[in-house]
Amino acid sequence: MKTSMTLALLSSLVACSTATPAAKQPVVSSVAAPDVSFASYHTFGFGLAREPRPGYEVTPRSLEVQRRLQALVKTALEDRGLTETTDKPDLIVKLATGSGSSANPAPERGPSPAVGFIGIDVFASASGSQIWQGSAFAEIDPMKIDDALLQRGVDHMLDGFGSVRGESVAKAP
Repeated sequence: MKTSMTLALLSSLVACSTATPAAKQPVVSSVAAPDVSFASYHTFGFGLAREPRPGYEVTPRSLEVQRRLQALVKTALEDRGLTETTDKPDLIVKLATGSGSSANPAPERGPSPAVGFIGIDVFASASGSQIWQGSAFAEIDPMKIDDALLQRGVDHMLDGFGSVRGESVAKAP
């Protein structure tokens, strides 16, 4: 009886220790100007990068994330029927990336985990008004860039982009 109980407990421990951890999920939010009609926009271009939100800093790694982010955003906007141009685009897209640490670390868990930030701001070229803003935060490995996590952040952030109604969206997939 004791042997079978010990084997059952040992099997459970082994199963738990070898289980694949759940994929990290970004916490995403986006908001559009309430009176914007995305149907009137057909082209976009990238503007100068923006500073990350307070509490996050630009690092050499975040500059590489920004390069990868630009490619993902370009593809996502093209998939929505927009065309990239450098000659008088209808929309100017400005990106921001940075890294920081969790605001409320649990002392018993050791140092606070690294958190990455990505932001996308979209401006109407003609007026200079910001018409859309999205951001995503996620726990990251500061030693490597998780392209799948970055893709999920962009996908979820731009999920409502281009909708006729400017709705505020906040979701943690």
